[in-house]
Amino acid sequence: MKKLFLGSCLAGALVSCGPPVPSDPDLTCDASPPAVSLATDIQPLFQARCGTCHVANYSYGDYSTAAKTGAIVGKKSLYAGMAASLAVVDAQSLANSALWLKVLGGATSGRTGPKGENVYGKMPNDPSITLTAEEQKQIKDWICGGAQ
Repeated sequence: MKKLFLGSCLAGALVSCGPPVPSDPDLTCDASPPAVSLATDIQPLFQARCGTCHVANYSYGDYSTAAKTGAIVGKKSLYAGMAASLAVVDAQSLANSALWLKVLGGATSGRTGPKGENVYGKMPNDPSITLTAEEQKQIKDWICGGAQ
C-alpha cells in the first residue's frame, strides 16, 4: 500500500503527498459572512479607528469619506513590490488584501502577501488604538462579502 501511495506521489509531482495543511482561519472567509456595508458599518469604524492618520489625500489610504474608502477596493497596494499583485483590499481574497494582513499584525507577526510581499507593521499603528475582535471580524466580513 505504501509503495502504491508513494508511486502515486511521484507520478503526480504537482500533488502534495504530505498530510493536508489546514487552512488559516484568519485568511479564510466564513461560508456565509454576515452583510457588512461600507457606508453604515466600515466607514464609521475606519473614521473612529483610522481617521487620525488616514486623512484626505494620504498616500497610504484616504479614509475620510465612504467614496474615498471605497476607492481602495481593488487598488494595487503600495506594498505590492515586484509581484505587483497585492491589493489594498482584494474583494476576492483576504490573503491578497494588504489592509487585512496589516490588521492581523503585518510582517512583524509573520503576515506577508501570498507572494511574500512585505506589508510592514500592524494597523492601527498607534499603540493607544486597538481594534476589538468584533471590529476585526466586521472588517473581515466586509472583505469576504465583496467589500461594498
